[in-house]
Amino acid sequence: MSAGEPGELGEEVLALAALDEALDRLAHELAGLPARRALEALDAELEACRRRQAGLAAERDRLAGEQAALEAQAEAARVRRDQLEARARSGQIRAARDLAAIDEEMQQLARHVAGLEDQELALMEALEPLEAELAGLAAELADLEERRAGRAAELAAAEREVEAQQVALLPEREARARALPDEVLARYEAIRRRVGGPGAARLVGGRCEGCHLTLPAMEVDRLRRAPGGTLGTCEQCGRILVPVH
Repeated sequence: MSAGEPGELGEEVLALAALDEALDRLAHELAGLPARRALEALDAELEACRRRQAGLAAERDRLAGEQAALEAQAEAARVRRDQLEARARSGQIRAARDLAAIDEEMQQLARHVAGLEDQELALMEALEPLEAELAGLAAELADLEERRAGRAAELAAAEREVEAQQVALLPEREARARALPDEVLARYEAIRRRVGGPGAARLVGGRCEGCHLTLPAMEVDRLRRAPGGTLGTCEQCGRILVPVH
C-alpha cells in the first residue's frame, strides 16, 4: 500500500483507532448488558433454590426410608403376633406354661408394634413440613424459570441490537486497515494486541489521549516540530502518537 500524504497517514491511523475504540465500547456494552446481569442474578437464585430443593428432597427421602423400614418391622411383628394367636387358638398347645409363653411374646410384640407406630407417627410429623416446603420451592422454581425465560429473550434481543452495530462498523474498519501501509498496519495491530485497545492516539497539549499521561516536555516539543503526519510513539503506553497541530 502507498503511504499517502504524511498528514493523511496520521488521520487514517486515528480513524482506524476511533473505529476500534467504538468496537471496543460495543464489546464492553455487550458484556455488561443489564439483561445479562439480571439473568445472572436469576441463575444464582435458581441455583440456590435447586440446592435447597435437593437438600430437602434428600432429607425427605431419608425420613421416608426410615418410615418404610419401621412399617416393614411393624408388619413383620403383626404377622408373628397373628401366627402366635392362631397357634394359641388352635387347641394344639395345651400346656399352661407354653400358652403363657405365647401370651407373653404376643404382649411383647404388641408393645413393639405400638413403639414402632409411635416412631412412624413422629416421622410423619417431621415429613409434613418438609413436603410443604418442597411444594413451595417447586412453585418458586417454576416462577424463577418463567422469569428467566423472559430475561433470556430480553438479553437475546439486546445482544442482537449491539451485534448489529458491531457488524455495521466492520466493513469500514476493514477498509481503513487496508488503506494503511503494511508496515504501519502491522505496527498498529501489534500495539493493539499488547495494550488491549486502540493502537494509536492523539497528542493533545502534552498528553497522550490513549493513556492520559503527560509526556516529557522535550518529547512533546520534538513531536510538535516533526513534519505533519509524523507517527510518534508514546513513551508511557507505546501507542502510535499523532500530534494535533
